Amino acid sequence: MLGPQTTILITGVTGLIGGELVRRLVRCGVGKIFCLIRPTPEATATERLVQRLRRSGDLDLLEGTASLQAVAGDVTLPRFGLSVGDAALVADSVNMVIHCASELSFIRDVSCRQTNVVGMQNLIELVRDYRRSPLIVHVSTATICGSVSHQCVTEEDSDDPDVDHFNEYTRSKAAAERVLRESGLPALVLRPSIVLSAELPSEDFAKAILWFLPLLNEFDAVPVDPASRVDVVPVSFVADSMIRLLQAPTRAYDCYHVSAGPAGALRCGDVGRYLDEFYQRANPILPVPPDQWTRQIHRRYVATRTQRKLFATLKHYLPFLNMDVVYDNTRLRNELGGGPLVIPPITDYLGGLLRLVTPELKVDGAVSLERIPV
Repeated sequence: MLGPQTTILITGVTGLIGGELVRRLVRCGVGKIFCLIRPTPEATATERLVQRLRRSGDLDLLEGTASLQAVAGDVTLPRFGLSVGDAALVADSVNMVIHCASELSFIRDVSCRQTNVVGMQNLIELVRDYRRSPLIVHVSTATICGSVSHQCVTEEDSDDPDVDHFNEYTRSKAAAERVLRESGLPALVLRPSIVLSAELPSEDFAKAILWFLPLLNEFDAVPVDPASRVDVVPVSFVADSMIRLLQAPTRAYDCYHVSAGPAGALRCGDVGRYLDEFYQRANPILPVPPDQWTRQIHRRYVATRTQRKLFATLKHYLPFLNMDVVYDNTRLRNELGGGPLVIPPITDYLGGLLRLVTPELKVDGAVSLERIPV
C-alpha cells in the first residue's frame, strides 16, 4: 500500500505511462522515488527526468521536494548498470519496484526481446538481494493474448508467448510475464489496453500511436472492418487506476486489465467517420473488411508509389484494428468500487491529438516519406 513508508524504484520514467505515474506518486506522499533513467550523450539521467516532466507541463514537481531522485541505469544491462553507490542505496531502502520500461516497436524484434525479456531477467536478478523484499509491479499489455479475434479477453485467457502473435512486441511481453511468474517473487501485473496521450501537449507521445491516422487520407479505401471493436483508454485513466490499485490495502488478484472493456470500446467505423469530419474529406474513406479486400481492390486503391510505401508500414497495425478484441475490466471495476469506470470517450480528445500529429508527417502539404516509421 502506498504511503510515507513506501520507497519505489521505477523504470520507464521517460515513457508515457511511467512519466504519468511518477507525477501521481509524488502527490501521493510516498517516501522516496528512485527513477531509473538511461543517460544519453546529450543528457544526464536528471536532465532527462526534467525533460519528461516538461512534456507533461509539470516541472514544479522538482521544486522543494526530496522525494524524487534520478539514478543512471539501463534495464538491458546486468543489475540495471547501477553504480555501486546507487545500487547499495536502492537495495537497502526500496520496497516496491514499478517496471514500466518497454520496447514498443512492432518491427524492432531484437530490441523488443532485449528490453522486454532480458530487462525482466535483469530486474529479477537485481531485487533478489533487496533487504525489504519489494513488490514488483509490472506494467505489461493486454495484447499479450496474441492473434485472437472476436473476443472479450479476460486476465485468465492465454498469455503464452508460444501461441501465435502478430509481432515480437506482444510475444516478448508475454515472455516477460512468464519470467516474472516463474521467479516466485511477489508481483502485481497491470495490463493496459491501447493507451493514448490525452491531455499531454507532446507531439512525440501523440504520434507514437496515432501517426498513421492522418496518412489514411492518402487512400480512398482501406482494409479495415468498420464493425471491429478497439479497446482504447487515455493515459490519465490508466495512471489514476494504477495508483488506486496500489493504494488498496489488499487486492483480490495479482493481475488486472486496465481497459475500456466491452462497454467502453469503440468501432473502427465510428473512428473513420470522425476522421472524415475532422479532415473535411469530400469523399469518406471506404472501410473494407479484410476478407473482402481482394487483389483487384488492392491494386485499385494502393496504386501510387506513396500509397505503396504507406501501406507497407500500415500493414503492421491493421491486424490490431481488425482483431475485434476487447479486454474485460471486471476485476478492475470491482477493485475500484464496483461501479462503472469513468473513461472519457475518445471523441473528447482525439481532435487535439490529431492536431499534434498531422504536421509531423507533412511538408508543404504533402506526405513526407522520410518521416514515416519503417
